[in-house]
Amino acid sequence: MRKNLRDMLDELDRYFEDFENDVQDAIRDRLAGTKLFAKPFVAGFQMRIGPEGKPSIQFFGDNPQQGDGARSPLTEQIMDEKAGILRLVMDMPGVEKSDIQVTATEDSASVKAERGPRKYGAQVAFTVKVDPDTGKAEFKNGVLEISFSLRDKANKAYRRVNVV
Repeated sequence: MRKNLRDMLDELDRYFEDFENDVQDAIRDRLAGTKLFAKPFVAGFQMRIGPEGKPSIQFFGDNPQQGDGARSPLTEQIMDEKAGILRLVMDMPGVEKSDIQVTATEDSASVKAERGPRKYGAQVAFTVKVDPDTGKAEFKNGVLEISFSLRDKANKAYRRVNVV
């Protein structure tokens, strides 16, 4: 009886191994003909609960629908109400500070960077209104940190932010 059970379990193991190989082959064959996965693909998401208790989901990485091939960096907004500052932190490894272009309005910031095959692009809507003239950016160890003073008045100014 023990030998029959072992034979049955061995047969099940072979069946699942064959099934797994068949699925991998089918996926590999299906994706081999597309240009979409010709290079490594990076994608992910971050989920958190906002201050009002509402969940927010942020996707980052390669976007196959985006035609320019730019990768969306992982982004976080940190608001310090006591200091009156909004900090925007972005993870952008593989580029140098001279490769980064940042522009900002009171409602959003646009970040672009390109170095060789690495290409990043993001349009970030701020959670609060900021003064774009106070933007200061620092890039260190692949992390871009931009800080803005909070604004109360509406002024749709457009400003380029220098990266130091």
